[in-house]
Amino acid sequence: MENSPHLQAQDVLRQIRSFSSPAFKKQMQTRFGINTQYAIGTPVTKLREIAKKISKPNQAVANELWASGIHEARILAAILADPARITRAQLDTWVADLNSWDICDACACHLFSKVKNPMVLAEKWIKKDTEFIRRAGFATLCFLASPRAKTKDSDLIKLLPLVKIHAADSRPMVFKAVNWTLRTIGKKNPRLTPFAIDCAHEILDLYEDNKTAQWVAKNALWELNSPKIKAMIACRK
Repeated sequence: MENSPHLQAQDVLRQIRSFSSPAFKKQMQTRFGINTQYAIGTPVTKLREIAKKISKPNQAVANELWASGIHEARILAAILADPARITRAQLDTWVADLNSWDICDACACHLFSKVKNPMVLAEKWIKKDTEFIRRAGFATLCFLASPRAKTKDSDLIKLLPLVKIHAADSRPMVFKAVNWTLRTIGKKNPRLTPFAIDCAHEILDLYEDNKTAQWVAKNALWELNSPKIKAMIACRK
């Protein structure tokens, strides 16, 4: 694609629409719990096919796609965005626009976790009360805690208190991300597992009568104490 960013984006939007269907849009909501208010019903697999044809990163096109407001275009924008070029102001704007878990997690995976000082960003967003901004913070932390991520153990341990604090957040988009974070940190390597397990036990003690927090902790303990998971963790450095 050699046209201007605007024309490139318009071509991408045409491709996104060409793969859309009302039936899949309905499935997005009923099967996956996706907010389809601004969706047109294009599968992520097709978005990835489109992304392969575009030189990445491409912040200019990403900006155009995000500005369209179309659900699928924003997922593609996250894939095309340039972590080195996007500004902190843009990041705050994008995170404030989030309205569905799949866009949130796509941004965390492809963009938020790859910018400069992502731990600072994650911590800042976790401390915000807005549902999807907080989820974005935890989702970013999850990708920073993935097995291949080079995040220091000490940096992840420092943020475990935020996991404990927000384990009782009753909003599904938040407490599921809190649980995801606790499990992911615990599975990163054998050194971090005891810290995650201790955090889970602290949550159980702190929120004895809170069903949400109890689920967050018990589910994490169930996974981290699974023989299969323990064997997997033992193989990690």
